[in-house]
Amino acid sequence: MAVLAVVYWSGSATITLAARAVAGGAAAAGAEVHMVDVLHPKDIDWSLLARADGIVLGAPTYMGGVAAGMKAFMDETGHAIWTERLWKDKLAGGFTCGIQQAGDKLATLKSMAVFAAQHGMLWIGQEVIGAPVVPENAGLNASGTFLGLAVGSATDGQLDPGDAASARLFGERLAGALARWG
Repeated sequence: MAVLAVVYWSGSATITLAARAVAGGAAAAGAEVHMVDVLHPKDIDWSLLARADGIVLGAPTYMGGVAAGMKAFMDETGHAIWTERLWKDKLAGGFTCGIQQAGDKLATLKSMAVFAAQHGMLWIGQEVIGAPVVPENAGLNASGTFLGLAVGSATDGQLDPGDAASARLFGERLAGALARWG
């Protein structure tokens, strides 16, 4: 069974909710999933990340870029992991959120994708085409972002139903990619 690590930093509930939905979709599709909250870097189980077949990163977009908590995690990998190529050929993906509809979320996903590329990882994006192009997919991938998952901010402690469904589908896609290539 392929192992997926859902690595996330959440400044509010939104990324945690999205991480759970991504994890749920991946688990339902057959992956062994581990949630890794990087709020406290000293508590990170680096051995789990070493044995994971795939790592999906999740963080909010703050001021047009990846939030500082996730950036600190990314920077922490720079010496021992990056120089030794320990994550080479692992599958990777990313998800983010923001208050505004666009909110420069793509900048965060690009940062995550470049991070993965520097580690020699293989990036998996979204594949769902939302409405109006595919009317029956109303609510899915509402942002029209294919580099990764981009959701709106949670209201009343819940993701928008379309965002939650998109997150589950993204998790399923990651699990399918792991089963195929992981």
